[in-house]
Amino acid sequence: MTKVREETDFESVLQSNVRTQQADRLMLIANALALILLLIALRTVSSGDLFNSVLVAIAFAIVMLARRLNRRGQVDASVTLVLVTLTLVVSLSMWCSQGLYSGAILAFPALLVVAGTVATRPLFLALLGGMLGVVALISFTAITGLKVYQPAPMGPGRLLVVSCILIVSALAISLLMRDLRSARLLLQQEMRRLHSSEAKLTHLAHHDPLTDLPNRQAIAALVQGAIERARGQGRQLALLFVDIDNFKTINDSLGHAAGDELLQEVARRLKQAVRGADTVSRQGGDEFIMTLPDLDGQDTAIAVARRMQEIVSQPILLRDMQLVTSLSIGMALFPRDGDDFAALMRKAELAMQRAKSTGRNSYCLFDEQMNVDTHERLGIEQDLRQALARSEFALHFQPIRDLACNKLVGAEALLRWQHPERGLLGPDLFIGVAEQSGLITEIGEWVLNEACREAARWQSDGAAGLAVSVNLSTVQLHRGNLEAIIAQALKAAALMPALLELELTESMLLEKSESFIQRLKSLKQLGVKLSIDDFGTGYSNLSYLQRFQVDKLKIDKSFVTNLSSNEQNRAIVTAIIQMAHSLKLKTTAEGIEHQVVQTILKSLGCNFGQGYLFAKPMPADDFLRYAQGAAR
Repeated sequence: MTKVREETDFESVLQSNVRTQQADRLMLIANALALILLLIALRTVSSGDLFNSVLVAIAFAIVMLARRLNRRGQVDASVTLVLVTLTLVVSLSMWCSQGLYSGAILAFPALLVVAGTVATRPLFLALLGGMLGVVALISFTAITGLKVYQPAPMGPGRLLVVSCILIVSALAISLLMRDLRSARLLLQQEMRRLHSSEAKLTHLAHHDPLTDLPNRQAIAALVQGAIERARGQGRQLALLFVDIDNFKTINDSLGHAAGDELLQEVARRLKQAVRGADTVSRQGGDEFIMTLPDLDGQDTAIAVARRMQEIVSQPILLRDMQLVTSLSIGMALFPRDGDDFAALMRKAELAMQRAKSTGRNSYCLFDEQMNVDTHERLGIEQDLRQALARSEFALHFQPIRDLACNKLVGAEALLRWQHPERGLLGPDLFIGVAEQSGLITEIGEWVLNEACREAARWQSDGAAGLAVSVNLSTVQLHRGNLEAIIAQALKAAALMPALLELELTESMLLEKSESFIQRLKSLKQLGVKLSIDDFGTGYSNLSYLQRFQVDKLKIDKSFVTNLSSNEQNRAIVTAIIQMAHSLKLKTTAEGIEHQVVQTILKSLGCNFGQGYLFAKPMPADDFLRYAQGAAR
């Protein structure tokens, strides 16, 4: 509706401009006619030609009336009045005097020229028809002898009339020529504007509007052309897939406008890092593609990747803040890794993902093992989607003992997948895929329910007081109804909340959002215990241990395994235990495999331990028998 209204308004303005121009022309012609009619009137009066004097007077009066109508905005009426009246006056003058010998006949083409300038098409055609009719009528009367016309001798009067008619014709023709010139200029301007618009549209279709870099559509054609040239010359080509590390964090914390400024600055720096023959394009989001043609080998591509990382890692001043960012870069080479754009893109992206997973701010060349890993991951994801429905998951339990008295105090629930083709799989092979695909929420809910159900069975079957530990993933922790799921699992199993221990990683506790803090408080209000898994391997921080009311620290097995022979590990474990005691926290050591390690941990004051020294993880029924035996 708005578009139609705008078009209607534009047409109205255009019509108003045309009418204004028409009125100006009519006024100019009317003034010229008035002057010419006065000159002709002087001639007819001086010669005693009363009839023509009356006709000229009538014509003059009509012209003056038309001028008034024109000033009032009645343009069409004014045009019609003048042209019809003058046509009639000329026709009467010819009929009553010399017929077709009269110089007044020259007024007919002059009036048609004027009509073509200011009149409508119907009025123009009507005037033409009337004039042809007058000419035919006079000719008929002369041929049949009904009326005889004689040419008057040449004189000053004929000269004046003809000259005046020529002047009016010339004026009208000059106006037409001016309009034609204006129309031609307008047309030329419109053509230039159209060509400029087409050029802009073509540029926008092939360039990213934010960074003005070529977009994916453009780079695809450029890369394919470069591949053909490299194939013909026997040279190599590198495709680099570039991703800005931690861009989402910057974008979310500072806003999208700041994120756009960062992208523009990174794009500018990337262009500085390449040669003239190289091409930088924006793939979308925080991803860029770079093409390096005419290479001898991969060393040049690696050098460019390092240079890009060096340039981009320089501090960026953004909204009065100094930011430092980095790049993860994946590289694929033609012809080694593929012979078309799609293949090189896919493999460069796989290499970038590998670079990101190794700690960011790094580069990685594609190798075929990445393809194998990708296919394997896709296969695992598809099988995972069926695993719950087919009851292929199982929990194994690893005992946890009190080191002071060697008493069994609980067990950690460890997930296993009985794959129909690959056999029993540990979590290292599928938990990462489950987290990336989002399936971890359903799997985690099953683990909680099953662990609570088994722990409740221990209480009723001769192993009372044993607690169960369950690992939580980051995805689960951010799920909106985690508290409700845990409460329901406890209720369904009739398990005391104090017998459920939730294990978190250190990286989870770095988050400082109010919703996250409230979630941990809600979990504590349920009565469950919280422990930090693999403590010492992440961002160890004393403040969050008190803030989140953590109950226990689990010392990572990487510090425990070689405790008897590695002084540095012993110092770390000693510090962790002493810190925990000062904060009134319990400690559990993972990965105890030798008696000497247990003895050292006991002497250092570690509270609990688990590892192969006591028992390997075992199925639920086996653990129940193990626990029943320990209780006797």
